[in-house]
Amino acid sequence: MIIDILFIIVVVLIILINMLFRSVVKTTKNIKNDTKLSGMEIARKLSSKFCEEEPHIIKKNGKYLDHYNKERNVIKLSPDVFDGEDIYAGVTAINVALETDPERKNVATGRKLNAFLVIASYLLIILGTFANNIFIIRIGMLLFIITFIIEFLLLANLFKTEEDLKQLYNLIKEEKLIKPTEEYEKNCLLLSLSRLATLPYSFINYFR
Repeated sequence: MIIDILFIIVVVLIILINMLFRSVVKTTKNIKNDTKLSGMEIARKLSSKFCEEEPHIIKKNGKYLDHYNKERNVIKLSPDVFDGEDIYAGVTAINVALETDPERKNVATGRKLNAFLVIASYLLIILGTFANNIFIIRIGMLLFIITFIIEFLLLANLFKTEEDLKQLYNLIKEEKLIKPTEEYEKNCLLLSLSRLATLPYSFINYFR
């Protein structure tokens, strides 16, 4: 069945993305950000450029679950990012702060919806397993495949066009958020894969 094959492909892709993402994390944590700004300071400075009402920035335990809660106007950063003064912390803080931009307002909403779709897919798969109903299981698998596709679309909306990226690079340079700025250019897309790497447990963001 085509859904079974697609589901296996998505699971394998998530495993490979996890391996790549964690490799990039390890590398970027060993590179100091010469601006000596913490992730919290970077998120505050950048989000203040986008929001009339600056978001509250808090530190939450966990790894790779940094995100922006649009409804509460809160940026939640893991300890490694909140306190970190390395390239990993800086890039991650910028990527999260981008979600506060009104022109990217659908990203945070889409990610919250996606998180609950992941839960729904699990429930359908479990229900189908207990009921011995392959149709319900495949509906759950299809829903999970859809969440994977949606996350790719959200990433595209976050970084938008090449021109938008150039403007972002210039803003990072002007505000002295990351130095050298090239480290952001080199790693921003790879570290944004955290959303795909953590997709199976992304719903944890909304219960912590």
